Amino acid sequence: MMTIKNAVLMIGLSAIAAFSAPALAADAPAVPATTGTTFGIVDMNKVLSTTDAAKDIFSQMDVKRKEYLAQLSKEEDSLHAFQQEVEKEKATLSKAAFEEKGKVFEEKYQQLQKNGQSRKEILDRAGEGAMNKLREKAAEIVAEVAKQRHYSAVFTQNAVMMSTPDLDLTDIVIAQLNKTVKSIPVDWAAATAATNGKKK
Repeated sequence: MMTIKNAVLMIGLSAIAAFSAPALAADAPAVPATTGTTFGIVDMNKVLSTTDAAKDIFSQMDVKRKEYLAQLSKEEDSLHAFQQEVEKEKATLSKAAFEEKGKVFEEKYQQLQKNGQSRKEILDRAGEGAMNKLREKAAEIVAEVAKQRHYSAVFTQNAVMMSTPDLDLTDIVIAQLNKTVKSIPVDWAAATAATNGKKK
């Protein structure tokens, strides 16, 4: 039982941690592109973890994770109560009846494991779906900024070994995203349907 509970406590944390990053420091003023500059650089990890929409996604994920943990905790308590009941009746039950109770307990235990796994998959799917929508919005903003500055290319920071500060568009992209996208609803229904459909 403790193994399940410990695993359940991690539900959704992997999905959230995958998009987490240190808090954003005060926004630095945008530096105009120098003459002849034809490309820019964006730290997408920072964009996907510090914008208002990103924080909203994390908040929705945390609320749902706590909801699932509460549900699983109740199910686990119910299973524990059933186990105690069977133990009390052991002396009065026939061997066949006791074995039957044991089978019921095992079925309930396996169902609890499945419930935990299903909810974790829903959280992972839903989080990934919401973050993909944020990536699409961020890409649109990057394209707009690149067009305004007449850049022929924009690279992600992790694809560049070194660069000068004037090439960094990250804060500009974050500011624009915060103006246009305050939140992105996490689609729990789609994630649930996809998870349930996979198990059929």
